[in-house]
Amino acid sequence: MLFERAQAHKRELNGLLGAGPDLLWNIGRSISPEGQHRAELRINRRAQRRAKPVLADVANNLVHALDHVTAAARKSAGLPNPRNLYFPIERDDDDYAKAIEKKVAIHLDQPWINIFTAAREAHRPYLHYLQLVRILSRESKHWELATGTAGALAVQWFPPGSPQHRIVEMPADHFAANDSYAICEAAEPFPNVGVQIVTNYRVAGEDIEEASLESVLSTSFTFVSGVIATSREYLATLPFPS
Repeated sequence: MLFERAQAHKRELNGLLGAGPDLLWNIGRSISPEGQHRAELRINRRAQRRAKPVLADVANNLVHALDHVTAAARKSAGLPNPRNLYFPIERDDDDYAKAIEKKVAIHLDQPWINIFTAAREAHRPYLHYLQLVRILSRESKHWELATGTAGALAVQWFPPGSPQHRIVEMPADHFAANDSYAICEAAEPFPNVGVQIVTNYRVAGEDIEEASLESVLSTSFTFVSGVIATSREYLATLPFPS
């Protein structure tokens, strides 16, 4: 259920980071004193702020889902409920080994540790993504709601009556310090046509460089869903508790 909540918040987050009224991106139109029609890509900082708690909800529910898997593993063994038992996400091998030895192995049977370790090995190239999700969750609860860096790479549209599309490229870091970028200035108004915007959204955390938010979340969702599925398969082989 926590994983389903993470999915619901991810859909909400995707909506906020899209294009349209009250969303992160929109096309603004204006007329200069000289009568020139101007169109520009604008970023909505209010929508970016509104996305912060939603991102926190996504991260929290992903991390909590893993911790509940760990709790189910402990319960399946009939062991007491410890105060500080969490799913081990450490990206450093030595830190992971210490977490298993000192915090996990005393509460879980070996097959569960094997399941967790196999999932970690399968996602070894992306361990920093999983760690980043935990950092986003922790900071949102104990420090501050994490934001990200929104960027746009290009805008594309088809002028009416033309088989050729128009593409305007822009520096990837332009919107780090600016709220708009001019995409057209002409004597005629910008056409009322669909516009495609190529965007990116990046997040970073303690000792972890910026990474694509979509990459971080898609990898984490795959990891969590895999852990849940494998755990359910193993639980189905165990005797029903009396």
